[in-house]
Amino acid sequence: MLPTKSFTVLKRAGEALLQRKEFFFCGTILEAFSGSELYLVGGTVRDLLLKRPMKDYDLVVRGVSLSKLQTLLKDLGTVNLVGKKFGVLKFTPRESNMIIDIALPRTEFSLTNTGQYRDFAIQSDYRMSIENDLARRDFTINALAYDLRAGKLLDPWGGMNDLSSRTIRAVGDPHTRFQEDYTRVLRAVRFSCQLGFVIAPHTLRAVKEYVGRLNDEIKGERVVPYELVSREMIKALVSDTVVAFDYFDTLGIFECFMPELTIMKRCPQPKQWHSEGDVWTHTRLALQSLSSKAFVKEFDSTPPSALLILAVLLHDIGKPLTIKTPKKDHVSRIRFDGHDRVGAVSARSICERLRTSSVEGYGVDPEHIHWLVKNHLLILNADLSTLKNTTIERYFFRDAILGSALLQLSYADGAGSITQRGVKGLDRYRTFKKRLVLFKKTAGMKRALPKSILDGDEIMKITKLNPGPDIGRLLTVLREEQLAGRIKTKGKAKKFITATQNSNVKTQ
Repeated sequence: MLPTKSFTVLKRAGEALLQRKEFFFCGTILEAFSGSELYLVGGTVRDLLLKRPMKDYDLVVRGVSLSKLQTLLKDLGTVNLVGKKFGVLKFTPRESNMIIDIALPRTEFSLTNTGQYRDFAIQSDYRMSIENDLARRDFTINALAYDLRAGKLLDPWGGMNDLSSRTIRAVGDPHTRFQEDYTRVLRAVRFSCQLGFVIAPHTLRAVKEYVGRLNDEIKGERVVPYELVSREMIKALVSDTVVAFDYFDTLGIFECFMPELTIMKRCPQPKQWHSEGDVWTHTRLALQSLSSKAFVKEFDSTPPSALLILAVLLHDIGKPLTIKTPKKDHVSRIRFDGHDRVGAVSARSICERLRTSSVEGYGVDPEHIHWLVKNHLLILNADLSTLKNTTIERYFFRDAILGSALLQLSYADGAGSITQRGVKGLDRYRTFKKRLVLFKKTAGMKRALPKSILDGDEIMKITKLNPGPDIGRLLTVLREEQLAGRIKTKGKAKKFITATQNSNVKTQ
């Protein structure tokens, strides 16, 4: 909840900010220009009030022309002029790597009301009132300003009430706000997920109404680029995965951007392993498991990554495309043969289309999604009693990030499957986990797996063989022995290679 003495909290935060080395320039501005006004604005004020971690700081300066402000700041750090018409400076204080946005008050209005995020006329004016600047913002909780000189909070749109009631509400008429920029439709959902707020009914109705416009094009160019769509969707999913999933479903966002997903609805599954219901229900349960106490305990509080969340979301996308039923295909039970391979191709296509790799800080490589979906049945299908150590190494340790994601995906898949006995389908995962513990022990793993005892050049020297497949096979069989803990020294490794070559043992 918002602190009862919220203004006191904000006042103290503002005073503390001015004392920080990086923000000494604020006092310099106020001293150098006696009639100036300096405000913390938007998300900065919101996050200070909510005591959320601060990443970005946004300031608005009134009463000082852009040229005078730029001249002053050049002596205090590095200044990058974003654009005169925008009236925005990117400022990095001396001896700091922090980038701070400093802007003049400005208004923005759509030129054509097409919802195109770049389709704005922007007018900055250092004499403009701060109230006019706040009126252009998207949601009331972002339309707050704190006057650093006067120590006063400005809240012309009721943002404080909405912070207290944990509500996302558009500034003024939501239809007007969304017509100006359709991206705000997705931002409403993202803020709801990030902050745990509800979307006000009137705003939510407008969100649903404008979702379909997110795919609008003008002269063949998307009004809202896929890069912006992915940014908002991924941030929402990372913030609160299941809430985002439900929003994307009920508001038609999946239908707009991932229509391939929606055919998972009412796609039946064999009740022996999936009594929870259709593929859609299974996927939702798998996503839900990522925020469970059991998941946190299993993976030492590792928060689910954007890569893992998208992999879980898409892991069974191939099932509706490969389904065979007893009635239609004369099989003994419902089957999804090859759904891992088919789904991997579809999942990669979706991520390529949405430019998921472009999201700063949360970028997801489509090839990584393809690999995870393609291999998500590895634990389920493998004979765990005979699974080679080199196979475990290849899939779970060669790339630490992908290996960890594959293990977590396997857990989520099992946790989202309810057998006919009414228990989660984690038996195979738990069996593999025991094998994994044994593998680490026999391989002598501490922080990482040990390096190979011999390399290819050394094996060629021992065997007098030329480079080729035989060297690769000998490397593999030696590595298998090493990871099993049966060979630990170079001397034993050399003897093993010689014996293997002399006895013509097949190394495949």
